[in-house]
Order: sequence, then C-alpha cells, then structure tokens
Amino acid sequence: MSTSYRKECYDWNQYVKAHYSHGLREIGATLPFLHYDKDLIIEYYRRGEASLRIEGNLYDIKEGDVVLLNPDELHMSERKDNCYMEKIVLHINDGLLGQFSADRSVFFEKIAKKAKGKGNLIASNTANSLGLSKKIEDCLSLAAENTPESDVLLCCKTVEVLSTLSSLIQNIDDISANTSKGNKTVNKIIDYINRHYAEPITLDTLSDRFHFSKYYISHLFKDFVGISPYDYLIARRLYVCNNLIRGGTSVKEAAIEAGFTNYSNFFRLYKKHFQITPQQFKEQLKAEL
Repeated sequence: MSTSYRKECYDWNQYVKAHYSHGLREIGATLPFLHYDKDLIIEYYRRGEASLRIEGNLYDIKEGDVVLLNPDELHMSERKDNCYMEKIVLHINDGLLGQFSADRSVFFEKIAKKAKGKGNLIASNTANSLGLSKKIEDCLSLAAENTPESDVLLCCKTVEVLSTLSSLIQNIDDISANTSKGNKTVNKIIDYINRHYAEPITLDTLSDRFHFSKYYISHLFKDFVGISPYDYLIARRLYVCNNLIRGGTSVKEAAIEAGFTNYSNFFRLYKKHFQITPQQFKEQLKAEL
C-alpha cells in the first residue's frame, strides 16, 4: 500500500466530477480554511478519519461515513495528521437532471431545504444499509472508465444517489441526531448573518441583539466556527456575490447586493480570498460555457 498522498481527478463529465484521494496525510500537509463549493458535494470516507466544521457545527468523521454538503454551506476540513485516508468525492452540478427532461426541483431543491450545518453526516451503518456507499463506489468506477457508455451510466447512477439522499432529508433529524457538536448561540448568530448579510453587521450589532459582550461572542464564535464573525460575514457575502455573478449580474452590482459598500475594499477581499480578481472569475465562467 502506497503511503504518499495522491488525488485522482475524473473531470470529463460536465455534470458529475469524481475525485479519489488516498494516502498518508503528513503533519501540516493541509491548512484548514473556510470555503464553499459551487456544486452539491458528496464525500465518502472509505478509510481514515477527519473533522469537519460546517456552519458552526463540528462533525467527527469516521471510516465509512458519508458527508453531504450543499453549495451554500461554508465548511472547513480538519484532517487528522499522519492518518491514512481514502476518500471519494462527487461534485454534482444541478444541470444533471436536464439530461432526464427534469429540473433541479426533482431532487436538488429537496436537499437544499436542509438547514445549514444540520444533517450533514450520514453514519456508515445508515450509508451501508441504504446502499449509498456502494452507489458512490460505482460512480467512481464509471467516472474512471471515461467512455460514452460509462458517461451515461454515471449520470444514471448519480441520480440514484440523489434519490437516496432526497429521501433521507425527510428524516434528517432522526438520522443526524447526536452526530454534531455545536452551540445554540453560535447557531443563532450564523442564522442571523445568513439572513441579514447585506445589512451592516458588526460585533456591536451582534452584542446588542444577542445580549452578550463583544469579547464573549468573538471567542465563542471562533471556538465553534474556526474564524471570527467578521470573517464569516465576508465569506458569506463573497459566496452570494459569486452566485450573482454566475447568474449574470455585473461585478459592481453583485458587490452592492451582497452587502459591500466600498468597491476597493470588496476587490481587495475578493482577491485575497479567491487568489483571482472578480473579472478573472467572470472570464473563467465564460470559458466553461
């Protein structure tokens, strides 16, 4: 068994991308940072353990677990050092259902209704009993084949995964009971920021609303989320901004709608977070068409 960490990417299907990571995670190999993905993400931990911070809740991931991440769920991975890892990740674009003369309302909208940071972990026993683990394994095998036939089968198998997940969402409270560690105050603050991100929000705002000192809120939030309330607000605004740009809104209008009042400050924060400019992001979107 090779211990060097490798990541194999199968990205030739425009609707489903499969990544297979395996090997030994060395100390300091991964720097955790809060981020989100533009697609629905399914992670299957075939071997190894990790921790995931998702919208203020901490999940301890064990071998065989499956993790579900909606595109708007900010998360941060904290892999355990010197732990052998095998992980399959599916990136699923909601344009997939167009192949079947359906739209995202069939499965994606049901899954999107899940509360942020809640019900993200599907324990190994549940994943196995529903055949979810096997279906994800099949998706990886089909993606690796890269033939016209396997491409069609990959889309069909992925729809099976979505069907299983959308059924699970209806009972998500039962399935995910006691699987995450969180704090009610932090969850309320996150919910407030997610609903009012376009408004002026400061530590004073949060202190007045939740009746705790700025110092307490700042430290409590960082303990559970991993970053400050300000950094979370910026990350949320940047996510909204990218979604607006993706939908055809101009960069300046998107920045204003997302809550940025100073364009120069927005530009600086955007480039720092994504390592590219908003205009470069727009060019990337054009290239993908």
